Amino acid sequence: MTEESGFRILDEDAVLTPVEADRYLKQVNNELGRAQIALRRLRYEELRLTKAYTEAKTVLLFSVDCPKVGRSEGQVTVDERDAWINAHIDCYWQFASLQVQVKNAEDYLRTVGKQVSIAQTLNNNAKDAYNSYQGGGR
Repeated sequence: MTEESGFRILDEDAVLTPVEADRYLKQVNNELGRAQIALRRLRYEELRLTKAYTEAKTVLLFSVDCPKVGRSEGQVTVDERDAWINAHIDCYWQFASLQVQVKNAEDYLRTVGKQVSIAQTLNNNAKDAYNSYQGGGR
């Protein structure tokens, strides 16, 4: 979870009251929502940059300066041509960087989703411990 969100990492030896466990569950749930919103924003940005990259690549593919692919002298491989194209596209590294950010955001969202299940278990454990301490475990 993120520092910016106010989410706190629990100490392994922490003993939570039902109120604290419920608060923790709400924090994890809120973080899940924030992670989903962040991923959605990144995906829209990824779409914008994919469009810009594709349009720039198309223009360069039809450019007279674009190296021709083939086996004849003066021709290049597909990888060499693609490297030439990428070197001439201003947004290429933004695009590549954003792809990594989207993957990281997807990983983070999955991790937070798993934390929700853990928080629910902690919440149930706190309630059970409180009820048995209070003698209400009937």
